[in-house]
Amino acid sequence: RQPPLHSPAMWLAVVTCALAASAGESWVHRSAMTSLRGGFKTADDVSEDVLRSTFTCKEAGAEALAMCDAKVAEMGKTLDMGEPIPAFGEATSLAMEEAVAVFDSLLPKRMARDNTAAEMREELKVNVLSKMHVAFQQQLQVLKTKAIQMYQEAVATSDVNVQGMLTADQYFVREASASIPEGADWSFQSERQNLQTIMQTLEREWKKGVAAKIQAAQQMSTAMQYLQVQQAQLQQLQQQLYGGGAGKWNIGAAYRPPDTNINLSFNHQQGRTNIVASMVPDEQQSLLGPNGFTNGVGPANLGVSLNVNV
Repeated sequence: RQPPLHSPAMWLAVVTCALAASAGESWVHRSAMTSLRGGFKTADDVSEDVLRSTFTCKEAGAEALAMCDAKVAEMGKTLDMGEPIPAFGEATSLAMEEAVAVFDSLLPKRMARDNTAAEMREELKVNVLSKMHVAFQQQLQVLKTKAIQMYQEAVATSDVNVQGMLTADQYFVREASASIPEGADWSFQSERQNLQTIMQTLEREWKKGVAAKIQAAQQMSTAMQYLQVQQAQLQQLQQQLYGGGAGKWNIGAAYRPPDTNINLSFNHQQGRTNIVASMVPDEQQSLLGPNGFTNGVGPANLGVSLNVNV
């Protein structure tokens, strides 16, 4: 005999069955989720791993770029002193390798091989090249200044400007090419054209200076010729005034009477004779004794000079 549906016994049986069914469903759900987590990850788990990997890669990239900034600053000090960086291209490649090595060393091993790390590694290389390109532009300015100095030195020591220009251009191209790292698309053509423009301007100024020197020399030669003509005309006037040609011989003599300060001088030059009497103290009289060196006219106190033009 079954109990009535509205009896307490029947209600107890219904509640018991419902609880059992609910407990069985929860157990089945937990079992299924456990099986899924063992072989696969949910969307929330995957998103969390990507965010964690991205954050770690960004921290490692910032550390590597900070090291690159320090290297660029060190290069800048050398360039500011006007000295180029030897083998700048190799130095840039080495800086990139060191930055990537620092980046990889800061990542966990399981994270270093995932896609996020690979993308961040390529982004790091681009950023390193961008920072080094700033130093590359400064390197080109230093090389251009050196090339101009070479050209100016060549012009100062030689009259051939073309060779000095070629030497300076070859130096710039050689050093600028060595400053480009392998695989980079950097160029120095605009700076090379600017260098050639500067050297051409200097050459024009140099030619103007040479032309001015030649003109000054020609003017000086013309002035000398004019003076020679004037001198010839003066000689002709002298011949007309004094008659005959000017003498081809010149003679001069000087005499000091003993125990006096009187000095007599005689000079005959180009047909004209001059006699000059002057009072000149004898500063050496105390060294010649009480009566001087001699009481008469002799070779010691008579000076004679003779100049004959042949």
